[in-house]
Amino acid sequence: MRPKYLYKRHFVEILLLLNQSPKSFNELIKTLEAYPDTLNRRLKELQSLNLITLVEIDGKMKYTLTDKGRKLIPLIEEALRIIERIEKLIGE
Repeated sequence: MRPKYLYKRHFVEILLLLNQSPKSFNELIKTLEAYPDTLNRRLKELQSLNLITLVEIDGKMKYTLTDKGRKLIPLIEEALRIIERIEKLIGE
């Protein structure tokens, strides 16, 4: 079974970046080096899943994690650790 969302381009990266701090669309574009259409599509998906939200901070619109999104972060980090261990084992 292949996860529905985790393999989508920039899905996990956006969540991990927003866990560090809220980011604007332009900040995400620069950091991810993403195509605007791809990033826009992914942000809309994350919003529709109630994992991120758009808020105004100091007069600028920024994306931030919702409570649901914050709860997902430890699970993503654990999954990434497991994937790293699997890849290390395969590489031996």
